[in-house]
Amino acid sequence: MNRARKVDLLYRRAKGQSMNATQAEVQELARYKVRSGENQRLATKTNIESYVRAVDSGSCKVSFEDYCWNNGKADRRRKGGSEEAIVSERKQQNIGAVFIGWLTWGLALYWLLGGGEGDAGPCAVMGAVISVICYVCARRLAGVTLFILPLVLAVVGYVIH
Repeated sequence: MNRARKVDLLYRRAKGQSMNATQAEVQELARYKVRSGENQRLATKTNIESYVRAVDSGSCKVSFEDYCWNNGKADRRRKGGSEEAIVSERKQQNIGAVFIGWLTWGLALYWLLGGGEGDAGPCAVMGAVISVICYVCARRLAGVTLFILPLVLAVVGYVIH
């Protein structure tokens, strides 16, 4: 299947339209992580084409949505779709992940490492870094990576020590 056909089918999937694809085409498109009914501010043919190029070259392993957020790509015709708006929103989200992560991941690391008096500061800093990395790699799983996983690890660390 050529790139234009891939882009057209993935665009249809992102917009929630029927794809009219054969089983072989659907299997070939499985490696592209484009959800049905994708964020309409991100789903443009140009963005999908650049995502397909990145996946085909092997330089991209994240979902389409994460690719757009990480690279500041959106539909500039929509409100909040300029590159500056996307970058600004991404910064705000990352700052939120830092503030949540220093608490949840910091607490988890503190209890996993035994909870000494001088460990709180470094654990909070490491927790902030871990939370931003987890958030950037999988925004859709933010609830799991920012809340559930670190709190489970904190309970396990507390029970162990």
